[in-house]
Amino acid sequence: MSTVATSLKELHQLHLRLQGANEKLTRGPQAIRVKQVQVDRRKAEHDEKAEELKQLRMAADQKSLQLKTSEAKISDLKAKLNAAASNKEYEIIKSQIEADEMANSVLEDEILECYDAVDAMQQALAVAVESVTAAEAELKGTEAQVAEDEPSLQNDVEELENAITAAEEFLPTDVRADYRRLTQAHGADSLAPAINGICTACNHQMLPQMRVNLNSGKFVFCKVCGRLLYQDEP
Repeated sequence: MSTVATSLKELHQLHLRLQGANEKLTRGPQAIRVKQVQVDRRKAEHDEKAEELKQLRMAADQKSLQLKTSEAKISDLKAKLNAAASNKEYEIIKSQIEADEMANSVLEDEILECYDAVDAMQQALAVAVESVTAAEAELKGTEAQVAEDEPSLQNDVEELENAITAAEEFLPTDVRADYRRLTQAHGADSLAPAINGICTACNHQMLPQMRVNLNSGKFVFCKVCGRLLYQDEP
């Protein structure tokens, strides 16, 4: 392997390491955003269940009030029943009492169903509270881990950038301009190894003269994808 090929391979490896370090830096905030979304979603689910519980309690209270009102009405009817002036009036009042008592029986069943629903929703709400707490704990843990890792990653990025700057010194002036343009646009993908006369980035078969130039240590850019190539072993 020529000196140029060795230097370009080392430069490519530095770019790949820099790309990896930057990706790790990016993944940290992304992970925090994912955890925050989970917290927000679980809080929304909690609030939805809390509202459902509120509505169930209101429905139970309304039915209980309705039952009390009906029971008071029945008590009044029973008082009137004892004071009925005729059999006809007595039968009318008695029929009304029976109808109201039957309606109250149905209402009592509905109230029991409401209370069962309230109990079930209270349990679901307790689970939702635990879910929010767990999600918030995960968020805090992720934030702490990212904050702990970030200084080291930033330091790695700075060191790699300095190493790349130093490694670029061997590039001739005429090659460096095209190289700079490529790295600004594509980063680590601006370089690629060529194996057996084939660009490994785009699988293009190089022309014989390009292979000769590459083997002799000259700087060669792929005619198809534009990457700066270096000879590598299969």
